[in-house]
Amino acid sequence: MPLYEYVCRKCNHPFAEVLSVKEHETKKMHCPKCKSADLEKVIEPFFAKTARKTAAR
Repeated sequence: MPLYEYVCRKCNHPFAEVLSVKEHETKKMHCPKCKSADLEKVIEPFFAKTARKTAAR
């Protein structure tokens, strides 16, 4: 399941939640520290390594 990262705009508390895609779409998130719903999603860069496929000749 994906890890979603947030920062509370009210108290600046960063936190992360592991949610299914469906939960992420439907669940109303709240800051665990101050209970505010005024959150900002944190977009973290990531690196994906894939196997290189070469055509057999």
